[in-house]
Amino acid sequence: MWFLVPKVILDGGQLVLLYLFGESVIAVDMFLNLTSSNASEASELLSNIFIVISCVFLFYTLPTLVLAFHSTLLKNKLPVDFRWRWAKRGGILLLISLLVCSSSAFLDYRFLFKNDVYPGNAIYNLCFAINKSRKNTNYKKTSAGFTFNSVKTERADGKREVYVLVVGETGRAMEWSLYGYERETTPNLQKTPNLIYLKDAITQSNNTHKSVPVILSAASAENYAILYEQKSIVTAFKEAGFKTVVIANQKLTTSIIECFYREADTFIDISSFKTGSYLKSPYDDALLPYLEKEMTESAGNLFIVLHTYGSHFNYYERYPREFSIFTPDKADGIRAALKKELRNAYDNTICYTDYVLSEIIKRIDKSNTCAALAYLTDHGEDIFDDKRNRYLHASPIPTYYQLHIPYIYWFSEDYKASFPEKYDWISKHADLPVSTNSLFHTILDVANIKTDVSDMSYALSSELFEVRDRMYLGDHDDPVPFWEIGLKKQDFEMLDKWNIVYEKKQ
Repeated sequence: MWFLVPKVILDGGQLVLLYLFGESVIAVDMFLNLTSSNASEASELLSNIFIVISCVFLFYTLPTLVLAFHSTLLKNKLPVDFRWRWAKRGGILLLISLLVCSSSAFLDYRFLFKNDVYPGNAIYNLCFAINKSRKNTNYKKTSAGFTFNSVKTERADGKREVYVLVVGETGRAMEWSLYGYERETTPNLQKTPNLIYLKDAITQSNNTHKSVPVILSAASAENYAILYEQKSIVTAFKEAGFKTVVIANQKLTTSIIECFYREADTFIDISSFKTGSYLKSPYDDALLPYLEKEMTESAGNLFIVLHTYGSHFNYYERYPREFSIFTPDKADGIRAALKKELRNAYDNTICYTDYVLSEIIKRIDKSNTCAALAYLTDHGEDIFDDKRNRYLHASPIPTYYQLHIPYIYWFSEDYKASFPEKYDWISKHADLPVSTNSLFHTILDVANIKTDVSDMSYALSSELFEVRDRMYLGDHDDPVPFWEIGLKKQDFEMLDKWNIVYEKKQ
């Protein structure tokens, strides 16, 4: 029994995941999330599923170990006929399982031991996660000799240039009134001139530690391995003569994202600032003074990355109380019965994001510069949206709610006057299907920066932009068409409702 203790612990984790997601083995990303989450983020989640974890421990893990220990002390032995009887039953079950597995070939499914047999698949995923974590740790060495050979090809006449990338967290496009949501959650952005929103944008991963690196680099689901050989968009701008600044409101330790951010000339991690509680992060408007300070004190061209906490759970903790617009908005746990409170709190986070983004744009606009801003979120989230009662994100099999994200661009009047064709091309491409891997190439093209890895077929600001099948980054970092990752009937209904393009079966 002691030999089986690791499996018993693994079983406990698996049962919790079945409660949360209803399916799926403990994935690579889930193991990595254990090392990449900060104390605030982890405590908010664990405190809300504490009852589930406690039940698994009290009714499964603990009794198993206690009974085994008790049996050993009493030197009990199971009768021979009992053991033979259960050995036969186990053998029959094993034979049936093998037959069921072999039938997968007739169901157009490729059965693999490493994917489909528990606990072998969970152990394989753990080993995969350890290897991937090692690659993250060695990133500085493996990318040390890389250079983009960035060149600034055009400049705004007599104008300073400022480009801002805002990375959002856990945002669902369907909750933005800008996209057609019935509640007014984005009133400020809807009144903002020169703002373009991309209607059919999906993420390439439902995990921050995979999605954000795709946003910040030339890597995508199709070529994810180059992530460890190349540097980030921060370095691409730096090589082109820009001062680079990163201001983050989310702890990103042990993640390659932090390595990317530390390539900047200035890196400010406001998530580490004191808020009166070790388990609570600042609100996102804490980014604003640092943004204004950098824009005021820096004379040359600027590239700024702002990483917000956005709509990350616990929603109620993401916004000041004056943004409690939809009430009741305080839930005392995670369960379907509290969907109304959770949804209200989530919508309030969108209202607050709308405020923060509009304030960022105002500060950039008043600087009288040739400026552009891009905003998108890393992924969406489930909030008990249908009868499956799915919640949160990062499950190996995502849903529509985790895929469809808000993705916007904004341009100053000076930028439109200096480079009108860039603005026009993004406007023309606003209705086309895009993924998060377009950001890197688009914002470099918007800034008129060419690199050795630039690909204009991904740049929304270029006439060379091409529509292609959109891929999703699988749990083992393999590219899969997003409509073939295990989506259910409810997901396809939502894809159709929101006019998301995908390949439909004949």
